[in-house]
Amino acid sequence: MNRTLDTGAGGYPSISGTHNGTITPNRTIKVQKLYTYPCAGTGGHTEYARIGNSTLDVNATWEGYEEDWHNITFNDTLVLHKNKTYNYTIRTGSYPQIHHTGVLPTTNGGLNCTKFMDANGRRYNNWIPVIRLWRD
Repeated sequence: MNRTLDTGAGGYPSISGTHNGTITPNRTIKVQKLYTYPCAGTGGHTEYARIGNSTLDVNATWEGYEEDWHNITFNDTLVLHKNKTYNYTIRTGSYPQIHHTGVLPTTNGGLNCTKFMDANGRRYNNWIPVIRLWRD
């Protein structure tokens, strides 16, 4: 079964910046890609993502506005194990959808925001990007 970790729809206000936090899946999930939900009429996307802990360190870099530009692909397929916590860094561009909360439970796990620094240098602790971690 192909499981995903999907945060579901979010909204405005939004701005580009760097999101830091944790992901804790409640079931094991294999991940190759990260999809970023854009705000309507924008190019909201992720430019860089890194997920890791003491035993894992993978990253992905955006390749520009090409065919599948809302997805970025990690350098290796990663396995997020059930009930293990992983740190994330997600640097977004344009206007991605946002969940304005510090803690976000999902069907397959949860995300926490430890810090979001927007493009203007403002810091928040309650901005989680609207993403889907998945595998083909």
